[in-house]
Amino acid sequence: MKRVWTLAGKDLLETRRDRLSLLFTLVMPLVFTAFFGLLFGGGSDRLPLAVWSGDTGPAATQLLGALERSDVVAVHRMTKADAEKAVDDGRQAAALEVPAGFSGDLAAGKPVTLTVVGVSGSTGVQAVQTEVSSLAGRQAVLERAAQAAAAAAGKPIGQPQTSVANLTAAALAMARPLAQQSLAHPVATLRVVQAGAAAGQVPTGFDLSSPGMLINFIMFSLLTAGIALIQERQNFTLLRLMTTQVHRWELIAGKVAGMFILTFVQQIILIAAGQFLFGVDYLRDPAALLLMMIATSLVASTLGLLLASLLKSEQALIATVVITSMAVSALSGAWFPLEITGPAFRFVGHLLPTAWILDGLRGIILRGFGVADVMPALVVALAWSAGLFVLAVWRFRLTD
Repeated sequence: MKRVWTLAGKDLLETRRDRLSLLFTLVMPLVFTAFFGLLFGGGSDRLPLAVWSGDTGPAATQLLGALERSDVVAVHRMTKADAEKAVDDGRQAAALEVPAGFSGDLAAGKPVTLTVVGVSGSTGVQAVQTEVSSLAGRQAVLERAAQAAAAAAGKPIGQPQTSVANLTAAALAMARPLAQQSLAHPVATLRVVQAGAAAGQVPTGFDLSSPGMLINFIMFSLLTAGIALIQERQNFTLLRLMTTQVHRWELIAGKVAGMFILTFVQQIILIAAGQFLFGVDYLRDPAALLLMMIATSLVASTLGLLLASLLKSEQALIATVVITSMAVSALSGAWFPLEITGPAFRFVGHLLPTAWILDGLRGIILRGFGVADVMPALVVALAWSAGLFVLAVWRFRLTD
């Protein structure tokens, strides 16, 4: 393994001396992150939720107040027609209808239905549904508890003068079974209605640009290492290495290790810049972030090895890396979120591991994804990396 790390160190040293690689790996990603972050605006991590209410009763008022205090949704009150149009146009993640008689039916213990209008399968609609269901269920529990307390207050407990403590204990004793029943069988349910356009948790500002530009430029850092491999093949350096004690597998492993370390260090710098310069909350779950960084470097390094193994000239490698980087970035949602695209485009994008990795990174930033949440992205990245590595080893040549 010592020879593997020696070869990797040599490639890293050559990269450090190349000023052009510094431009593509650090300077340009930061410039484009700032540009696109300012272009898309600061935005908010909360999902825009259009709300119209046909009820002005206490339960409806309290529910809307809870939604306005939510960390998940940002409430925008509007008419029913405006709300539906806002969802169709993609300006709102979803729309919520609080029906007339909501407060009265809830007080009477009757089932009530809240209608959420949104795109079926959208992650934004699912997040809105979960938050609304949680707050509506809590409102139902509070209503039942309040009724139980009122019933206890107006009912003789057995003594002429009941103390406040006994009255409170009686109210709680009656409220607990009702609260458990409400949680087990929610009174307030949700009905999701299909909307006409794609709307979801669309990242904005630097939450969009920082991980997107990270993926976009991560492969540009492979130019130096790939060019070095092509040059070593052309000037027979690889053949001369094989006359020493270096084995073929050590040579390949050293090249992959060098690319992996290079892209991993690049990620550390760009993520640190995103966290501390642009306010992107990458560190909500460090373990999940580490897995996504490993996945990114694995995909990039194996792809870099494959391209350097297939191509015979520096010019061909440069053109291929530029075209591949731009195409993969566009399809994966690095330039714009896939939530605003059509189903076919999203399907094609998620054939690539980079789309899954971006989902994982933005999930960590926006929704607090943990290790379990990013595991699908890691599995896809590992599968792609294994396939790329096998192809690269199969096509690897010591000479042209």
